[in-house]
Amino acid sequence: MNSTAQYQLNTSSLVGPVLIYLAMIVYGSLLPFHWNGLSLSAAWANFQHIPLLKLGIASRADLVANLLLYIPFGLLLCGRLVGENRQPRLMSIGMLLSLLLSLTVALGVEFIQQFFAPRTVSLNDIFAELAGAILGIALWPVIGKHLTRLPQTIANGGTQAREGILIAYALLYAVLSLFPYDFLLSFDEWRDKLASGAAGWVFAPNCGEKCFLRLIPEALLVAPLAALIFRHPSQHHLPSLLLSAAITGAILGVLIESLQLTIASGISQGASVISRAAGLALGAGLIPVARSMDWLALRQYINPILGLGILPYLGALAGLNGWFSGDRLGVSEGLERLGDIHFAPFYYHYFTTETIALASLLFQAALYLPIGAGLWLWHWSSFRSEWQQDHKRRTVVAGLVAGIVACIIEAGKLFITAKHPDPTNILIAVAAAMGAYRVLHALSTPQPDTPASSARFKPEEIASRHYLTPILEKFAEIPRAEQLLSKERPHWTVAAGVLAIVFATWAAITTPLSTGWVFLSLIVYATLIWRQPSLWLVWVPALLPLLDLTHWTGRLFWTEFDTVLLVTLGVAYLRLGSRLPPQRSLRRFGRLLFFLFVLSAAISFVIGLFPLATLDHNAFSNYISSYNALRAVKGLLFVLAFMPLLALQWEEPVRATNRLALGMTLGLAGTVAYVLWERATFPGLFNFEDDYRITGPFPGMHVGGAYIEAFLTATLPFVALLAWEQRRAWVTVLAVGLYGLGGYSVMVTFSRGGQAAFALASLVLLLGFLKLAARGGSHRFSNMIAVILIAGVAAAITWPIFSGQYSQTRWAIAEQDMDVRAAHWADVLSIIQRQNASLFGMGLGSFPAAYFWNSNAPSRPATYGFVNENGNSLLRLGSGDPLYFEQTVAVVAEQSYTLTMDLRAKTGNPTLIPVVCEKAMLYSYTCASPPLRINTPDKNWFHLEVQIHAKNLGPPGSRLPRPVILSLYNGEPGTVVDVDNVRLLDISGKNLVRNGDFSDGMHHWFFSTDNYWPWHVENLYLSVFFEQGWFGLLCFLALIVYAIVRWLPRAWRNDPLSLVLCASLTAFLAVGVLNSWSDEPRLSFLFYLLLIAGLIAEAPFVQTRQHSAMIRNNP
Repeated sequence: MNSTAQYQLNTSSLVGPVLIYLAMIVYGSLLPFHWNGLSLSAAWANFQHIPLLKLGIASRADLVANLLLYIPFGLLLCGRLVGENRQPRLMSIGMLLSLLLSLTVALGVEFIQQFFAPRTVSLNDIFAELAGAILGIALWPVIGKHLTRLPQTIANGGTQAREGILIAYALLYAVLSLFPYDFLLSFDEWRDKLASGAAGWVFAPNCGEKCFLRLIPEALLVAPLAALIFRHPSQHHLPSLLLSAAITGAILGVLIESLQLTIASGISQGASVISRAAGLALGAGLIPVARSMDWLALRQYINPILGLGILPYLGALAGLNGWFSGDRLGVSEGLERLGDIHFAPFYYHYFTTETIALASLLFQAALYLPIGAGLWLWHWSSFRSEWQQDHKRRTVVAGLVAGIVACIIEAGKLFITAKHPDPTNILIAVAAAMGAYRVLHALSTPQPDTPASSARFKPEEIASRHYLTPILEKFAEIPRAEQLLSKERPHWTVAAGVLAIVFATWAAITTPLSTGWVFLSLIVYATLIWRQPSLWLVWVPALLPLLDLTHWTGRLFWTEFDTVLLVTLGVAYLRLGSRLPPQRSLRRFGRLLFFLFVLSAAISFVIGLFPLATLDHNAFSNYISSYNALRAVKGLLFVLAFMPLLALQWEEPVRATNRLALGMTLGLAGTVAYVLWERATFPGLFNFEDDYRITGPFPGMHVGGAYIEAFLTATLPFVALLAWEQRRAWVTVLAVGLYGLGGYSVMVTFSRGGQAAFALASLVLLLGFLKLAARGGSHRFSNMIAVILIAGVAAAITWPIFSGQYSQTRWAIAEQDMDVRAAHWADVLSIIQRQNASLFGMGLGSFPAAYFWNSNAPSRPATYGFVNENGNSLLRLGSGDPLYFEQTVAVVAEQSYTLTMDLRAKTGNPTLIPVVCEKAMLYSYTCASPPLRINTPDKNWFHLEVQIHAKNLGPPGSRLPRPVILSLYNGEPGTVVDVDNVRLLDISGKNLVRNGDFSDGMHHWFFSTDNYWPWHVENLYLSVFFEQGWFGLLCFLALIVYAIVRWLPRAWRNDPLSLVLCASLTAFLAVGVLNSWSDEPRLSFLFYLLLIAGLIAEAPFVQTRQHSAMIRNNP
């Protein structure tokens, strides 16, 4: 007989819970304890005439709350009086007494409530409380004993504790899924619910961006249920397990979303079914990962990670509690507010709805759970056999630490105008931290010694009880140091792969482009990577410059290339996880420098991200948003995720080099093709006189920047590397042609920094490959001819452009432009000085906002934003330096169109200028009509309708159509205009404008500007200093110097990859002298990818030298 069967209920142990719960009922029912002075006789007279109220749907949640409140009381009371007795007569007597006592408590509480305002008394409450008590009493014979045993089971630890925790979580999940239980009870309520837009086949119409955001927590919250549903995953292969979990999750999602239809405040949508299916599949996928993971090997990493995480956690905790938002108060003013604070627990929760109160409680608990979890991990990783001892004291310590932190956080709210401290949050913090510590202790505690379990289980017996047991019972074992260091790397790759696929799926679902084509493309790409996972090193650099469709999607912070990176990571981790090398991929000193730089970026990321902006349409549609920090950091984050895959690639250095060279060359070829199309479509391939600077496939240049020249100059050296590695005549011929066309592309950027970088990188390549060719033995002469041929063709192509009128004009005013740059850099430095941010910087992605609010420049760029008025979204255009809010439209030449929109002057007398023109990103050509200046003096909405005839579109004598763009611009200084319902109708009545009502925010819209200074620091090193301070700049420079010091000797010793990396790095750094490119995520990803790849590529050399030394020392 096991311990479960031997469990005997001690009914006297329920006395304490009954009294505690009774005190909770009385406390919660009388809160906020405002005595109204009612006499006892008046109260008795009123109580004899308690009304039965006709409650609407708004009060139904209160009624259900009373019912739920008495269910545990009836259950506990019946358990105390009935216990395990199953004799019908004794059970009936005990249950009747329980009902009478419950009724007495309900009547007594309702009577006392009359003395406290603003409490109300009604028969509705009494009936609901009585119904709850009856339900609790009825539940006792069915599940009462199991529920009362659950806390003790969890406290005992072992297998049953883990199952008990999962069961408790499942019950809590079920209870909260339908909260606040305001069920629909009439036909009219159903009709109003269905007409409210709270239900949708994919997304609920009235939910807005919250519907997208709720999918992630929905998926994560359902994932733990997989551990309960799939207790024996060894019976399933991984694909069938994932499929079963997805189907089960979908069924659960259909059930919950169907029940949400019956709740007045519920939101029901089909996307939530998919998110729950994905979440349960994620949880099921983690089961075999958890079984195979060597948890003990993680101990050595826990304390450093926790130490590094303390500052970011505290910063995030302060930010999420509003420390960085609102106006500040002085010390005296803040302390004066202390007298207005109510210290009664849950006082402020009474004055809001049940839903908001519960959300606040769960939110605060989630904020402080990491303290308990972190302290448990700290103790667990201590490598001492007594880490499990005295866990009660350690649990209390976790609560005290959380309480102290919460006191500081709540006290800080005294000095923030828009916030007020809530002492209840301190209690929640204590309970959350203690609960987290206690649950983790129970999970890690071995099976307790009982008469049935005192004998040590065999491994197969333990595994048969529960899949978590063979993992978590290892937590109590203390390995020797040499055993710990010999452990292989934990198999975490399945979890990472599944997460990446889930996020990529979410990105594909929410794309403004055609979802079907996006999904099909991703499936094809994922299939290719699955079949040949090692070719990701070809695909990623090849697709990098081509997959940014922001000017069509309007998504500034997430591109199609980001989605491809997620798919690549997901498939590669799932496919290659077991092959990832266990050894460290960088030398110790390089690892230290890179770690310090990442630490600096993490600190600056937190600085830039907080205070968090409101999550609305403006959050991710403007570079001035604080969420621009997410955009700025994602390149580095992606490189961190790719590091294990890079290390695996360089287990075969020759193949890895060839793949990298091929991928970079393909990316360059795609970019050159785009540049040739752009030149042919707009100024002409051989027009070197007019003012036209290419932007290439880099929509980020809508605000200027040096992205195209940085990419071209950094990738061109890999063309030479590919030709050198292949040693084939046809490859050399193609390389010569592509290098020449790449040089042409660099020159037509007409960027002086880009042209200089190209010349410098080409010189490094020429000298380096000539030296390598001199060592080529029998191929020495042919190698030198090939190198000279590439250089000669590049010079022949680029010289006419360089000597052209426009290029020479640009170089002639170089000194004048340098004065302008120097003034701009001085302004940037003054911003840092005024903000006292020289140590850690202003934060990643913070420059546009910092310039807008703090610059000494006389002007600012015009603004745009989205406003929601009574559920209607509209565009608000401010004034300033010209900013064109635009969208590509399918206008055909010689056709008539009707442009309509609604306008309203918000401030001043604005002048809206709508323009329909052929346009490159930064240059306008033929316009379908002259610009219209529309005055809007009135403050009321008025409807505009304009006829447009598209004529003379397209370059003369060319079959290449130019894109046509509709642009909106507020041309009156100091004014604001509201725009809504923009439409461009063709002769058949088809609307060519997408999202013209701005209901989807920025989707399908884009913007460009004429003034580029407000968006870039225009110097790489100053940009790093601005965002990351001295700490980040020194780490960055140290990492660069270290890479060069490591690569130059290898290049001198006949390593062409090191030579090419030196040339590429030279190009990046040279372009960065006069321009910024690090604020483009794709370029920062490429830069760090090449940097880390070069440092990882050194590992085979290091291991070979070490191995040779060992042989010499141990013959």
